Amino acid sequence: MRHYSIWIDKYNKNRESLLKDLEGYKKGIESIRKTISDKNLILPLEKSESEIKARMCFVDGGEGIRELLGAAIYLIRASGLILDRTKRGNNEKFVRGLDMNILDYDDYTKERVELLRGAMESDVAARCIEEHDPEYLFMDGSLYVNSRKRPIECDEYPIYRKKFVRLLKLCKKKSIHIIGVSEDSRSRLFVNYLSRKYNIKFPRFMTDSSVLRLLAKNTRYRTVEFTPQSKFEANDKLTSTLTAYFPTVYIQPTELSNPLRVDVPDWEHEFDKIIRLIVQLSKGSKQYGYPIPLYLAHLDARIEQKQADWSITQLIHYMSKNDPDLYDTILRERRRIYRP
Repeated sequence: MRHYSIWIDKYNKNRESLLKDLEGYKKGIESIRKTISDKNLILPLEKSESEIKARMCFVDGGEGIRELLGAAIYLIRASGLILDRTKRGNNEKFVRGLDMNILDYDDYTKERVELLRGAMESDVAARCIEEHDPEYLFMDGSLYVNSRKRPIECDEYPIYRKKFVRLLKLCKKKSIHIIGVSEDSRSRLFVNYLSRKYNIKFPRFMTDSSVLRLLAKNTRYRTVEFTPQSKFEANDKLTSTLTAYFPTVYIQPTELSNPLRVDVPDWEHEFDKIIRLIVQLSKGSKQYGYPIPLYLAHLDARIEQKQADWSITQLIHYMSKNDPDLYDTILRERRRIYRP
């Protein structure tokens, strides 16, 4: 390590001050524990050994992006795994979407790719509904968070918004249970809920996951149901305005897993049944504690770096061969790619 003595000196000086800073919060954390420990926020998970007999769909997406001299080339993919437990035998099918294109540079290039990916996930989910009519639709990511994506001035945002709203309305119309499942360890939705309800000021570094660790540690549990203080209003040109709240719970399916944030639209009346279903679907890995079919959809949708590099390299090669001037002006690799 270069300048080793400087690193060691800085480490020795900073570690004590960092420890003192964190210890300063210890009394506050203990006070919070005493305040909320008797509020019955943590509930035991109900045992359910009955066999799952339902037609289910699990949707996730992946993306890849390479920034070039004057533009960015992106790849997006979405996968929907259909799992039919109402029939015997192997009844698994995939519904897939894939796209690649070029985006101009602006302050929100990465966010625009994420919006395109989200729009494709909604498209694939809608195709799964139309072609396979599942009873349950599990989406990777929080429905609440997806409904509250920050508006940005670009063509991709209204496309994403319209397709997400269309999916919600389709599920409501066909009485399909749509569920969002998220492993976001940085979320503060539960912290904000507790702050408002009990007038508690949490330390700034305490997230939902840290509060749940404080209360439940390595146990199997679910939290009380809470609703983030917001509502989603969207004008879809095809139908009237949709207003939806998103009741939310945290679930820790196994002793060693991270808590899952699960949310549903406010018209859902079988939340407890859905919680039991998620726990059963998460039994395949005692350590991971995540719905296995949703993880399989994630693996299918993930774009490996080698896949992205090969596809983008081939596209650049084609462009350079057919229009050298365009390639040299916009699609040439940036200089820092070639630095040692």
